[in-house]
Amino acid sequence: MALALTREKRANAGNRMSRMLQEEEQDEFYATTYGGFEEQSGDEEYSSEESESDATDSDISDSEDDEPVSEDEGNEKKRQRRTVTKAYKEPVTKPTAKKPSQPRPSVTTSKPKEKEKATKPPPAASQTESNAKDEGSLRKSSRRSTVLKGTEFQIRLKEREERAEINRLSIANRYKPEVRRLTQEELLEEAALTEEKNLISLQMYNKLEAEKKKTKFHKKAFKGPFIRFHSMTMPDVVKDKVPKSRSPGEENAVESSQNDTQPLQPTQRCSRNFITFSEEASFKECFPKTKSRPPTKPLCPVTRQRAMYLDPITNIPYANKEAFKIIRDAYESELESQSDSKKRKVQK
Repeated sequence: MALALTREKRANAGNRMSRMLQEEEQDEFYATTYGGFEEQSGDEEYSSEESESDATDSDISDSEDDEPVSEDEGNEKKRQRRTVTKAYKEPVTKPTAKKPSQPRPSVTTSKPKEKEKATKPPPAASQTESNAKDEGSLRKSSRRSTVLKGTEFQIRLKEREERAEINRLSIANRYKPEVRRLTQEELLEEAALTEEKNLISLQMYNKLEAEKKKTKFHKKAFKGPFIRFHSMTMPDVVKDKVPKSRSPGEENAVESSQNDTQPLQPTQRCSRNFITFSEEASFKECFPKTKSRPPTKPLCPVTRQRAMYLDPITNIPYANKEAFKIIRDAYESELESQSDSKKRKVQK
């Protein structure tokens, strides 16, 4: 460091720094994070006569600095520069009255920036090198600082959680009542009391269960004759009928062939209904063996023929129309005789 400070500054120091900075690869972190750090300015669109003249002066001075020269030539050029700057004077312009107009914000802001850029002297080589180093160190330090801050924040959170847990446990232990340990005699007495309580509760439970059994509804089974109807599905088996007009030799041959062949498994099913009787007496009542006599056919009392009709008033069967008239005439004559006998009784 002492040698760098004591040695003389070179005339062309820092000439290629700007080109190196332009060719430097752009870091993805600063191009993507927070929308990028690229500065965009619209000052290049506007320019004035003063800025153009200042730019030409700065270009002339830069070209003179780039050439390697000796100390004597450097001193002579310095003198020439002084004389040039002293001789050059800007023309004095008189202020002219202008019409009031609304100034554009972009134009007004751009001019002073351009003037400042033109008036500022070109940076020295050592200054540009230090600026580049500072920018690189700032980038690295910003990354390190973000990582360090993140880790510090996580450590602080863990410490805060640990403190909260310790405080909670300390508060719980502070207000926890102290419990005295019982002796052996006290434990035996407490066990005897709990045994008595358990026996009492067991007796109460048994009483409740007995009451529940009494009040519980028991379905009574029917004791007596009954008839049941069963309906179910069964495989449909068809038996082969052997004709009666076969000789005994043929029947034996058919039986042997049937035994040799295995019966086919039935694929179809059918429904079957059954009726069961619990007692034989009820079965005989429903299905008697003795046939009952058929009812006797009524005969007409007039014609002595089979009666096809029945008189609704007298309930006498009759065979035809003539017999019906005779039955009704006899019925009317009987009614008249009964009425005459009643009248006679009334007159007496």
